[in-house]
Amino acid sequence: MPPRQDGLAVSDPSPPSSIVNPPPQPLFSVRRLVIVLVLVAAGAILVWSFRGTTSTGGGSACATPAVVGFDPAPGGRVLRQAQVGVELRPGYDGRISIDGREIPQEQMAGAVLPGTEAYDQLSAQERRLGPRPNNKNVVKFQPGPGKVVTRFSGQLEITIRYWRQSEGPGSAEACSYTVFVT
Repeated sequence: MPPRQDGLAVSDPSPPSSIVNPPPQPLFSVRRLVIVLVLVAAGAILVWSFRGTTSTGGGSACATPAVVGFDPAPGGRVLRQAQVGVELRPGYDGRISIDGREIPQEQMAGAVLPGTEAYDQLSAQERRLGPRPNNKNVVKFQPGPGKVVTRFSGQLEITIRYWRQSEGPGSAEACSYTVFVT
């Protein structure tokens, strides 16, 4: 046998055709058990991580099919002047409360107020729909001067009341979640 550079001899490996019948492997072995346990643990961690994205530690996560998007996500962080709220499925309307303070529709995102150019461009039918004629399903609020909330701080408890437009606010359901101000 020729020596290797490190001084050890190398034997010729057997050609694959010389392995006729490999020894049978047991159905249950320590190696297979460890592999199965690792896969189960990985699956459990994956499930736990997805469930963790919907829990907020401070209220329900609005786990309803009516809510299609959060701004920011439950348990997330938001700047003091950022917009918060949810987007509902088309055909839904809603209202938002921040730390128990009901936000007037006129202060919600997308409101069209009388006396503005956008209001003048609305049809009479659209004007009858209220201050949010084109985006009833966007239930969001951004603080600012002259509004119910001028800036955010600490921890915010956001409550969303929502209902199908065809059924009206009498059929409203509510959900709450928490976000943290940075």
